[in-house]
Amino acid sequence: MPDANQTQGPPPAAGLSEIFAKMNLGELPAMSHNVHSLIALTSNSRAAGAELSRVILKDYSLTNKVLQIVNSAYYALGRPCNSISKAVTILGFDAIRDMAMAIALFEDFVKSGIDKEGISKLMTRAFLSGLQARDLVIKKGLNVSPEEGFICALLHNLGRIIVCIYLPDRHREIEGKIAGGLTPNAACRMVLNDLTFREIGTEVAKFWNLSERVVLAMDDTCDAPRHKYDTEGYLQNLANFANLLVDAVCEGANLADIFQRYGAMLSVEPEEALASLNQGIEVSEAYSEPIRNGLLKLKIRAHIRTAENNAKRGVWSAAVPEDPPAKIPATGPAARPPTEVLEELPISADKSVNDFIRDITESLMGNFELNDFYINLLEALYRGIGFDRVILAIVNVQPTKVVLAGRFGLGEIDPEGTSRFEHPLAGPYAIPSAMKQGKDMMIPANQSGAFPDSLHYLVKDRNVYLFPILIDTKAIGLIYLDRKAARPLLDQTMIKNVRLFRDFAVMAIRKIRKG
Repeated sequence: MPDANQTQGPPPAAGLSEIFAKMNLGELPAMSHNVHSLIALTSNSRAAGAELSRVILKDYSLTNKVLQIVNSAYYALGRPCNSISKAVTILGFDAIRDMAMAIALFEDFVKSGIDKEGISKLMTRAFLSGLQARDLVIKKGLNVSPEEGFICALLHNLGRIIVCIYLPDRHREIEGKIAGGLTPNAACRMVLNDLTFREIGTEVAKFWNLSERVVLAMDDTCDAPRHKYDTEGYLQNLANFANLLVDAVCEGANLADIFQRYGAMLSVEPEEALASLNQGIEVSEAYSEPIRNGLLKLKIRAHIRTAENNAKRGVWSAAVPEDPPAKIPATGPAARPPTEVLEELPISADKSVNDFIRDITESLMGNFELNDFYINLLEALYRGIGFDRVILAIVNVQPTKVVLAGRFGLGEIDPEGTSRFEHPLAGPYAIPSAMKQGKDMMIPANQSGAFPDSLHYLVKDRNVYLFPILIDTKAIGLIYLDRKAARPLLDQTMIKNVRLFRDFAVMAIRKIRKG
């Protein structure tokens, strides 16, 4: 009996119109003329550079963006470049063509879809995969052309991108089923009337008149890599490897199996692949706003740092390690009794406080959702500095009272516990006092009268830190932090860092309000 999760092959005699009719989608996706022309260009022709310049110059917006990137700090040419032909001469045909194609394709896709964030994430992964494939071809002298390696890896997951653009609700449903344990093919067939991402992608590619090699490179169903001396098979292996690697890093997954399957064939070691991916991120950051937003949402730099740190422990994974609890020595006035054993504080093993500061600063420079920003901020406090619990609470004006209500929480508190965090902004307690005065406070464990009875379940045996969030001298929220009484108190550096993260929250709120 065949495995329900196994791909059954392309639907018989199913053209693109039939597939999209099954998906209840009447309009066929069209590739813009510019993107099609850029993909069709190769560097084999002597006139390729001039032809590339002509294609880019047809689009005023694309011309400006390419020149803006060429003159950015990343390339640091030392002299202004004011023409596309000059850019081709300085940086090379492949670099400019891939740059222009990425910008044009990204903007076409993001413009066409509703789920801008989802498309941005998928396209950013695709672009990083293309750069990874091209870099491997060049560095390893693989038996394929760099431009074919780039295009095949870039469009490897075209079907998934198309579904995300035109059927965002079904794409989210598929993602939910995959998260629940189904294979991607099984989830797709269940949601898309027995179709898979690959089947959709290959039909769209044929409709766009893409090369047969691009279509073949979308095949991800092989249990083992194809023979490396077969050009089509080599491109398929390269596209599979590059996309699997980027996906595994972005999802914090194990990398060992990927290199076991493809490492020897492509002559690539994990260390150099991660270094190449890092370089690809630096290149990508200069390209366009959607790519920068995709990079921020994916948090890929943090995952790479985790993978690199894990490698030092002999583990090839982009997941945060689950080390056994370690004992900490008793020091200072807040030391625990000798009989008490505490787990380690949840301080990140892969990111320093400065890493969190840099990541949050980068997100403030781009477009962001405030709720996503809050979650990242709490992670920085919880894992960057080290607390047992972190809660972000917002002032909530109710018909009969004004209260401080929990919005997000991390650590030893679940969503229900966060929603139970509610404190009237009145009475002789620490929280109303901190909010009214706009002052940061530290409340020693079990201090009598500091909190109402309703919060004793939360603050018992905890040193509590309160940091009000003020906008124009008015308190609109609070960052609540606590540590078990037996842990050391915060030092001045830690307090300074908490205040800095609180300032980031103020900056984010101001930016969102300005709109």
